[in-house]
Amino acid sequence: MKKALIVTALARFTKSFLTNDIMTLQNMGYEVHCAANIHHAGAECMPEYFKEMNVTFHQIDFSSSKPLSMETFKSYKEMAELFKTDKFDVIHCHTPIAGAIARYAGRKQRKNGSVVIYTTHGFYFHKNSSKKTWLVFHTIEDVMSKYCDAIITINKEDYANAKKMHCKKVFYIPGVGVDTKRFRDAVVDRESYREALGIQQDQILVLAVGELSHRKNHQIIIKALAKAQISQAVFMICGNAMTNANTKEELELLAKENGVNLRLMGLRDDIPQICKCADIGVMPSIREGLGLSGIEMLASGLPVIASNVHGIVDYITNGIDGYLCDPFDEVEFATAIKKLLNPEQRTAMAENCPKAAEPFDIAHSCKAMQEIYRELLV
Repeated sequence: MKKALIVTALARFTKSFLTNDIMTLQNMGYEVHCAANIHHAGAECMPEYFKEMNVTFHQIDFSSSKPLSMETFKSYKEMAELFKTDKFDVIHCHTPIAGAIARYAGRKQRKNGSVVIYTTHGFYFHKNSSKKTWLVFHTIEDVMSKYCDAIITINKEDYANAKKMHCKKVFYIPGVGVDTKRFRDAVVDRESYREALGIQQDQILVLAVGELSHRKNHQIIIKALAKAQISQAVFMICGNAMTNANTKEELELLAKENGVNLRLMGLRDDIPQICKCADIGVMPSIREGLGLSGIEMLASGLPVIASNVHGIVDYITNGIDGYLCDPFDEVEFATAIKKLLNPEQRTAMAENCPKAAEPFDIAHSCKAMQEIYRELLV
């Protein structure tokens, strides 16, 4: 049987974003393997997931944040050993550090006929990056583009940048897909559900969905709410810290210092229902390949205030389905939040939100990915 290897830094990423890729490859007759680091927060469910999905797992001690480190050197040696013992017909790499390591370690496999694919879920460099960030990460991606047969991008800015690199085949897909119907058609008794969440009916619920990390930039919303002085506002974040960084404690301290009502909810299975209970969605990321949670909130009919960066601008239209702000300007975020305190403004925008989310529905992304696999592998 033909074998395919999916490579990503953190194992949980596979369940969150790559299940459809696994199923597509299996339907094409491939035995699917996964190389990733399972030792991280939120990965407790992954052994059972891999078992249920009939995926062979290989532990690789990838770092998701340190491109030049002992972890990187160690994970390169581990990938090289894996490639000595196993021959893969397809090597599909995800995430920057793991993707670079796998492509370089897999040079011989590619030379011997393996098809190597790299999906970037957001280049670390973009038009708003610092010169240093651009120089370092653009250089790495440009060099590594020599070692793959195709690059897949999920936003228009990355697609344009990838087209200028060495890899001859570059594709765009509308993300890994959102089940927009699940969010659009969620039915909830808003009053009772808010009560169960501990939200009073007269409070303004500002919602962010995503990991607790510096990249997600949740602190700017805390500062904006303090600047706006909205006494009835509650800032709710659904998501866990994915690294050992003290982001949870930092956010709690910042909220306390600024008198902001912060609710850290952890991982939740009821995000569609929570979206229906929220008044304002926020996505203040410094960098975002696309940002599925922003699309999910739009699909729910929730206007989103977001950073004007990277993939976010592919679906947020300023003044139509939300507002775009400088990710480092709390005044801009405060001004946008104040605008959406008006219920009529929220209602007017809510009508536009599901339409903005529809192009990113999972049906479109699955079809695009299936066509790419067929072009490259058949």
